[in-house]
Amino acid sequence: MTDSSGHSRRRFLQATGGAAGAAALAGCLGFGGDGDGSGGGNGSGNGSGEPQKGGTYRKLNSTITTFDPVAAGDTASGQIVQQLFDGLMNYPNGETNVTELLAKGYERSEDFKQYTFTLKDATFHNGDKVTASDFKYSFERLARSPHSVRSYFILDSLGVVHETDDQGNYKPDTLGVEAQNETTLVINLNEAFASTLQMLAYSSFAAHPVDSVAGGIGNETTESGDPSSAYTEFAQKAPIGAGPFQFVNWNKGISADAERYDDYHGQTAYVDKVHWQVIEDDEAAFQYAMEKNVDTFGIPTAKYSPSKVTNTSKDEKGRTIGEYGPLQANGETVEYLKVPEVSTFYFAFNTAKVPKAVRQAVAYVTNQQQLSSQVFKDRQQPAYHLTPPLIYPGANPGQEYDSHVSDAYPYGKESQIDEATRVMEEAGYGPDNTFSLNFTHYESQVWSEIAQILSQQLGQAHVDMSIEQAKFATLLERGQKGDLEAYTLGWIADWPAPDNFLQLIYPPNTHTGKTGVLTYTNWGRDEPTAASQKATEAWKTIQNNPQPTDEAQQARNEAYIKMEEANWEDVVLVNAFHGATERFMYSYMHAPKFGAMGPSRQKYNTFWKEQSARGTVSGTPPNPNGSNSS
Repeated sequence: MTDSSGHSRRRFLQATGGAAGAAALAGCLGFGGDGDGSGGGNGSGNGSGEPQKGGTYRKLNSTITTFDPVAAGDTASGQIVQQLFDGLMNYPNGETNVTELLAKGYERSEDFKQYTFTLKDATFHNGDKVTASDFKYSFERLARSPHSVRSYFILDSLGVVHETDDQGNYKPDTLGVEAQNETTLVINLNEAFASTLQMLAYSSFAAHPVDSVAGGIGNETTESGDPSSAYTEFAQKAPIGAGPFQFVNWNKGISADAERYDDYHGQTAYVDKVHWQVIEDDEAAFQYAMEKNVDTFGIPTAKYSPSKVTNTSKDEKGRTIGEYGPLQANGETVEYLKVPEVSTFYFAFNTAKVPKAVRQAVAYVTNQQQLSSQVFKDRQQPAYHLTPPLIYPGANPGQEYDSHVSDAYPYGKESQIDEATRVMEEAGYGPDNTFSLNFTHYESQVWSEIAQILSQQLGQAHVDMSIEQAKFATLLERGQKGDLEAYTLGWIADWPAPDNFLQLIYPPNTHTGKTGVLTYTNWGRDEPTAASQKATEAWKTIQNNPQPTDEAQQARNEAYIKMEEANWEDVVLVNAFHGATERFMYSYMHAPKFGAMGPSRQKYNTFWKEQSARGTVSGTPPNPNGSNSS
């Protein structure tokens, strides 16, 4: 059996959340919003009115690689997979709660290790009935297809019972997944896991028909290891799912299209089609949107004006709803939606190379509110915890987040250069004995501006900070080797729970050169501190209380806060901001608002266009500087 304990689940978080952080930063602070697969949200109540059928929902996208649910590891492909395929569970409109999708209901055992799902009456796009055997096949592909990029989702993260060989590799057809009959699916876990239902909402767990790849899973590659023609047919030319839209065509590097599936088990789509136009360059994409070739879009920070956001209100979920305009390029005033997301971006320190006094000095000079207003034009939210406000432990997450910061955050909410100077001088630094700190950020104008602000302020507190840029992959490689002093990264939720974030500061997860390292901070590696030991014990409490019960949740909540305070004490990470996704939409388009798990989780079957705005895809995309690679 594999170990489905904390370690393997941490590996899942590394592979998904870490990569997502960089991509999301580019999305939030660059072209933003719709470029990452949005389409949720609406402006000032634009979901009202009687839905009208017809028309094409037109969107922007980046480079698409596949339509195979188990192979789609990028957001561009994933947002299309979300429309073509359905799973047992779903984040409705990207909300943080999960509901049944192809599941009609479920039961779980008293020890929370067995889940029994009853399936809805639904069909695939080829007309075949969706059965429990199809799910068993789909889960087997997720576990062992040579093209699966997330086998650890089912084997390690969810921890489905299975067998391994002497090398620890999965033995085919040993998954603890049973098709008891056509409509009853049983999933057996190695241990309880509080986020089981949330995991099953990932599109990687979506159903596709038995033998979707002709010849079976063993026929997905050639003898030389290349994708077989049978696999290519399914993954690129004829993907078959049970989602609200069915595949039409893919013009690689240019566009993709899907059309309404009339026999969908849920709300049949209002629009006839969805069209994704691939444009990588932010400026080219923005110009394409200004020519009204798409219905929803984002605005680069350089072209964004806070004063153009008007008639705003906030709903009970903290989403800002209003209007934006007029747009200088076409004079239109568009619907505006801003949604706080479950993410955190931070500065991190290699504690083996950067003394605690220097880390404290950085915390003291960091003015998160200043960064939000000066660099982001108030598009992002200041961060003081690693856990985002939307999922902070407690009955009133946002309120308790703020209360804990007010009561206990030791570094203040304004730049305190005097305090930074004090801790440095107490540690023996001064005008003739400064500390040289190298700060590395991945290629981003936003992070460059942030680094310049920090450098100027730290210079007054006996810290000489040099700044360098690195490609994202290079930054990760250097971090894993321990070749960084201070750096920037971000984390976007894989599932909405604090442990999804706080495992970043579980000390063994920070030790560079080790398998599964998540942050490159070496916290307590050579000489454990009181705070690192506190964090270690708190994480053990979290791992020892995985059950979805009130008692276990309370134990985890107390441990979460201990980990946040341990980080404050040793300043392993300085939290900078929590992300938000903005969506701009022409007024003829109607769509439900999306939630904090993001617009890429939203399905488009309830989107609709007014009759006067009907039309086909028009225009030719401008030359995106010859770039079609993500």
